[in-house]
Amino acid sequence: MVKRLKRWLSDSQQNSLGKYFTGMRRGVGSPKEIVLVQSVEDLYCFGMFGQIVSSLREKQPLRVEQYVLRSLRVGESKSLFSFIVSRLFINPLHSFKWVRLYKSFSDGVGYRSTSLRPIGDLVDVYRAWQCWRNLTDKDLLINLQMDGIVVGDLINDSFLRFKPAPTVDLKDTYLLVLLWQAYRDARRARDYFARVKPRLYLTSYSTYIQHGIPVRVALQNGVRVFSFGNYQEFAKELTLQDWAHTKNPDDYATEFLKLDRQDERLAMAETALSTRLSGGVDSATAYMKKSAYMESGDPVPNVRGAVVIFLHDFYDSPHVYREMVFPDFWEWVCFTIETLSSANIPFFIKPHPNQISLSDNVLSELKQRYPGLSMISSGITNKQLAEAGMCCAVTVYGTVAHEMAYLGVPTIACAYHPHVSFDFCRTAESRDEYENLLREATRLQFDKAAMHRQSLAFYYMHNLNSDENSKSLRDAAMAFRMACEKVDGQHNLVGILKNIALLSGYQAHVATMVSSTYG
Repeated sequence: MVKRLKRWLSDSQQNSLGKYFTGMRRGVGSPKEIVLVQSVEDLYCFGMFGQIVSSLREKQPLRVEQYVLRSLRVGESKSLFSFIVSRLFINPLHSFKWVRLYKSFSDGVGYRSTSLRPIGDLVDVYRAWQCWRNLTDKDLLINLQMDGIVVGDLINDSFLRFKPAPTVDLKDTYLLVLLWQAYRDARRARDYFARVKPRLYLTSYSTYIQHGIPVRVALQNGVRVFSFGNYQEFAKELTLQDWAHTKNPDDYATEFLKLDRQDERLAMAETALSTRLSGGVDSATAYMKKSAYMESGDPVPNVRGAVVIFLHDFYDSPHVYREMVFPDFWEWVCFTIETLSSANIPFFIKPHPNQISLSDNVLSELKQRYPGLSMISSGITNKQLAEAGMCCAVTVYGTVAHEMAYLGVPTIACAYHPHVSFDFCRTAESRDEYENLLREATRLQFDKAAMHRQSLAFYYMHNLNSDENSKSLRDAAMAFRMACEKVDGQHNLVGILKNIALLSGYQAHVATMVSSTYG
């Protein structure tokens, strides 16, 4: 109970940032120039959004409004009692704390995901009920639109995350709840963005209902949207063509070929990637508590000539990348196991190194459903598996693909993914194509030298291809993120933000946002 109370009360780090932002405020916000910020319950976003807003205000007065997003809660579907307590007590208490903190740099609440609108909400119940009754397969759910806005992928992923469950049950009443919440969020977002027309919207992610729907509605209304949800860049401006908060990899291969001093750039990538594969920490994995390549001493199984399936976190958002062949990771792994088994292809399964504890239950269910599965300890590194002679890696869209290519092992994937512009990963666009690739997994022909070079080209484009100002900003932002995650509370977060504000890369980002806010 004491731990829960602490979550509802602001701590010294949060208060110090709030005091800092309050002291930076000047003048009265202009009703014409409005910036909307997502009041996400995260210290990093609170600090970064507050600093950006404060920097914008140094250029010209503006009004800042909050979008209060808390509506869903993990496990709220356990019982009617849990649902009522979550919606009427726990959620409002959490929101109250963060709304108060965000008021240190905002002028008020723009809109709330769960504001009370009885008539409209009742209409949404009916619309959700009608939709739920007519959902006959998961493809219909994934492609579902509400008033011209694609929301099905967000609802699907929200079910996995907040139910929580490894796959969606179309008959589960919690899906009805999510459909209702999606209708509510879409209606509130449409009303706000059409009426207020803010110049700028700052968000953390673009996945799940509470993040994704406002992003898509904002873009539809011509609002410039910046997300702060990936580790490769400080911020990403989203568009109607690319509303994923992940870094866009479409042109990595062609853009690398246009660069000069390619061998020098490949050498830079090799230094960083080899450090990671040797158990060190590179800039791309600086956020991890420990390296996934630290050898545990566990015996390496005999994987020579075998396929290794690299699992994902079953409760993570599978549609963080678009064009996924399967609706979730559960259906993907079941299809993969059954296909490889029917083709008599030897295979092993390796759990995701950073999966949440609930995934242990899914692994147990997999073992019951498919007795005799060969599992690999997460303490065995991918480098050890490659050296032991594995023939092919299978993933949906994991970054394991470029690590395997560097080590001379090809990969099969079945979704849009960061490596999509390179040849070292064979990417299926349908179940039939995926099945055919799996059946040929032990006979795939690749030029190892070409794979090695391409893996380095990918690494460079994904992690290193930016000017020094942008790199310094990204690294400083990562340092701030890591300081926010420390539980000892000994870091001077205000001092870190002040230093970030002095960086040329940061000032360039602010200038870009100023052009949209005051244009």
